[in-house]
Amino acid sequence: MNPDLSDDDVLILRTMWELKALGTRAVTVRALSSRMSNVPDKETMERVERLEARGLVTMRKGAGGDLFALSPLGAAFVRQLQDRQLGEVNRVP
Repeated sequence: MNPDLSDDDVLILRTMWELKALGTRAVTVRALSSRMSNVPDKETMERVERLEARGLVTMRKGAGGDLFALSPLGAAFVRQLQDRQLGEVNRVP
């Protein structure tokens, strides 16, 4: 599974995973931006919207603004990245 995502897109997905933004537990763009250095809220919002269009993120309206969470596909993608990293660590040189 390689949907040709940029490093920033992958960073957003991993950050959402770390924040446990899955299913009904969602986060704001501000929460995402604050965890990523030098990425303005507007750029984060644009990237999250692109990830939503690709089916990796879900969005819903909340009292404090838009809330985002990993979709099942997005969670599977992050897990695959983690599995790949573990495989690389376990390889004997």
